[in-house]
Amino acid sequence: TMRACNDYYQKFENFTKPIDKDSCPEKIKSIEVDNVRIAGNNVVYYVVLPTDASHLQDITMSRWFQWLIGVLNLSPLRGLSASTQLTYKAALFGRNTMDEGWIPIREQEPGYVYSRKIDCDLDPEIKSCSDINLFELGSVFYKHYLVNVQLPDRNGYNRRIPRLREVSLAIIHQNGGFSKLWVAHKTTMFPVLLIACALFARQVSLAKSSPLLITRVIQWLGVINVVLNVPLEYLSLAIDAPWLRLWYDCTSGAFLAAMAILWLLFIGEHRMDLDQRNRLSNYWKEITAILVCSLVMFLFDLIERGLQITDPFHSVWSSVSGESTARTLLIVSASCACFYLCVLVYLMVRAVLSMSRKRSSLANVGRVRRLYYEGLITRFKVMVYSTVVCGLLTVIMFILVNINEMYYKWGRSEEQLNIGSGFMIGMAGLWNLYVLNTLFLYAPTSASPEQYETVEMNDVSAVPTSGGLAVLTKPREDCD
Repeated sequence: TMRACNDYYQKFENFTKPIDKDSCPEKIKSIEVDNVRIAGNNVVYYVVLPTDASHLQDITMSRWFQWLIGVLNLSPLRGLSASTQLTYKAALFGRNTMDEGWIPIREQEPGYVYSRKIDCDLDPEIKSCSDINLFELGSVFYKHYLVNVQLPDRNGYNRRIPRLREVSLAIIHQNGGFSKLWVAHKTTMFPVLLIACALFARQVSLAKSSPLLITRVIQWLGVINVVLNVPLEYLSLAIDAPWLRLWYDCTSGAFLAAMAILWLLFIGEHRMDLDQRNRLSNYWKEITAILVCSLVMFLFDLIERGLQITDPFHSVWSSVSGESTARTLLIVSASCACFYLCVLVYLMVRAVLSMSRKRSSLANVGRVRRLYYEGLITRFKVMVYSTVVCGLLTVIMFILVNINEMYYKWGRSEEQLNIGSGFMIGMAGLWNLYVLNTLFLYAPTSASPEQYETVEMNDVSAVPTSGGLAVLTKPREDCD
């Protein structure tokens, strides 16, 4: 519960001074009664996180929390209309010891207000409103935080907001134990993936021919996955790094975009009825959809979490224009994703049907050609099955994590599941293994044509000695 202060000197509004229990000119014991005699512009609500009790000074915030979200809730004395615009001023401060002064994180700018749309229950007996996402910090650098909120009643603000019974603030942060496991996982996988990418690059450089298109995409996928697993969380233990969440979103988006391009090329290049291969222009429509979707989500992240780096109280949904822009970006992104999925399913069906027809005719072809196609089909099945398993588990994780969040959304603690953290780490490990599996299966060979007999997909005479579509058979003398 936030405490109320009668700031009759208006230090907070005019001079952006932090208001806490020591600097408050007059503490309001009951906002339910005292709000009648005190102007709204003089009331400042404040709360210290996690606590300002003198006997609980050992309880502090931890930098392992990684991020911090504040959710504001208003309890009015009477029911409100179904939809009400709330206008407020807010400031955020931090410090590491109870003895030092408050360091401003986001100060209240004179004359600047924030606005949120709140939905309230029409039943006058319930007297409750929807929660408001007040602020979002990308790192928890300080041990103590001070939040100041003011609900002004000048210039027509908050005319439809009645007297309040209580103002409360709930905080949500990442579990410190999960953060340690997550960083340990990334610390372990980073050198493994780095070595695997280095070996893959070495095989590409040793290959006798230029790398195929799918080989280059796999190499880029490995590099992006290495960057994604760099344990930058260690920086947040030493410096204030509110940009880490934006960095993680960008690298995750780049990884998913590279994975989408890989799936597209992997299925398309394995179609037996394809006339021209190893050409990026064959997939320009699908790749354009992927790039547009990625660019749109990047822009959405910039206007949301990018601006929250300097202003934790910012939200793209707080204004009509911002909400329209966000909805437009999400609709464009969803449309591109749907187009990509439809094309991917279409190409997969064609690839599977063409491979089934080709496999039924393998009994009538030569031994070398049969070995080539059998190896090609086997690798195709391994990749498809592993992709389906990873995709299904990712969807299951998403559903379970959202069920786990019901506690925060609807207060239904009986629905809470304590498996979200384990699933998130498990899925990160699964996708890392998927990339390692791809690097292993499609590493180019450095064998020379004189030592091995290679066969192209549509030509028995010669196959490139590099790339995912080349399969080595036994030595030449064993295939005669």
